[in-house]
Amino acid sequence: MSTSEDEVFDAVVRRIAAGGYIDEVPTARLAPLRPASPAAVAEAEELAGRSLPPLLRRLYLEVGNGGFGPGYGLLGLRGGHRAGGLDALTGLKGGALILCDWGCGISSTLDLTDDQVWGCDPNPAPDDVSCTFPQHLTIVDWFSKWVEGTLYQPWLVKDPTTGEWRGATDAEYAEMIEEAFGPEGTQTDLAGA
Repeated sequence: MSTSEDEVFDAVVRRIAAGGYIDEVPTARLAPLRPASPAAVAEAEELAGRSLPPLLRRLYLEVGNGGFGPGYGLLGLRGGHRAGGLDALTGLKGGALILCDWGCGISSTLDLTDDQVWGCDPNPAPDDVSCTFPQHLTIVDWFSKWVEGTLYQPWLVKDPTTGEWRGATDAEYAEMIEEAFGPEGTQTDLAGA
């Protein structure tokens, strides 16, 4: 994607200002956003052994310590938003920061070593198959797709041609939504199914 970090930051702020800034939580139940402290960001970077990507760092420091974004919201750093018993620091080792909980054990994680987003969907995979897979997105791509309404939760599928397990493509996800709910179906419809 060719969208700049500043453009994505501004688009995230606009979406939050419009309300309904966590996809899976009714607006009436949303708490006000409070930015992360510089100490919380420094702690996360120390635990990870590297800096957070500039967009993510800016969102934490200027917008909120989690509590906005896809699924049950961007997970916060120390003292920030939690979902499914997790915060972004849960299991932070080797530079993997949990971005969000989508429910049913499904999550998105940012690998800080290469700034790539990974999905985890443990639900359909047999025991001998990894439930973690690359989503081929940077954090800028991930938030850009969220703002556009085209970010889908990670979904592990068995390729019908090769028989290999992999992450679903956007086209496969859209097809599944349309099959289940018709052309006006949404990701929220699918999550509630």
